[in-house]
Amino acid sequence: METVFDDRGMVVTFDNSSVLLISDLHLGIEEELAESRGVHFPYQHPSMLERIEVLVEKYNISHLLIIGDVKHSILTDSYYNWEIIPEFMKTLSNYAETTVIPGNHDGDLRALLPRNIDVTDTYGILIGPTNEKVGLLHGHSWPAGHILDAKLIVIGHNHPTVRRFRDASVPEIGRSSRKRYAGTVPVVLRSKLDKNCVRNAIGALEIPDDPECALITLPSFNKLLSGVSINYPKSVFLGPFFENKCAHLSDSEVYSIDGIFLGSVEWLRERFNEMIKSSPSRD
Repeated sequence: METVFDDRGMVVTFDNSSVLLISDLHLGIEEELAESRGVHFPYQHPSMLERIEVLVEKYNISHLLIIGDVKHSILTDSYYNWEIIPEFMKTLSNYAETTVIPGNHDGDLRALLPRNIDVTDTYGILIGPTNEKVGLLHGHSWPAGHILDAKLIVIGHNHPTVRRFRDASVPEIGRSSRKRYAGTVPVVLRSKLDKNCVRNAIGALEIPDDPECALITLPSFNKLLSGVSINYPKSVFLGPFFENKCAHLSDSEVYSIDGIFLGSVEWLRERFNEMIKSSPSRD
């Protein structure tokens, strides 16, 4: 099994096939931003279709799996959901076989989808051959017990990012150094998942010789979404894995969306603290 990160997605290649994993499309978030904040952004679904098509062709993808939160509004009662999502998902199914593992925003999602798109339950699924199983679930709920047979588990839900700052000093006019917020960058997290911690929580027996596996958290595929700034010291991840300390955010490794190792969460937080402490006080 080989894994590649590309454009906020993850490609997993087994012996004879490659699958594409993406998470948190949040289709229709533009409508909420327009209503709640009066800010209008271009619809993201056309560009998302183009990006997915590029990835499918680049890696010869046979199966596309969306790990939750296809739509942004929890209910289906919006113009956007009924006018855009069915056609969007139909187009995806023309690119590759498509499966959705529902997230916490996917209430009544089945009603919006073409019949050829499979929708699983929220407790996750396993993909891959017997000795290379990968577990997939959104991350807002505990998994089914058999998901812990996986060597690797992939979730979404928290939209990990790194918070950036820029130096706003202008020496020419005597303005001293000031740090200014400069947005966030999406990242991928790799954590250690304590399987026996999960087994205890779901009422399964511990397995001493299978104590842990890797847990990957993907960023949102929607470029409008930010998320949890993992380098900010007070940030926490939601979901049972992290809330119940079966996985620890501070011990996690951080990678760019292209798979470049950036450091541990703890190290990035130390750098964040050093940067803040080094900023001069205001006059």
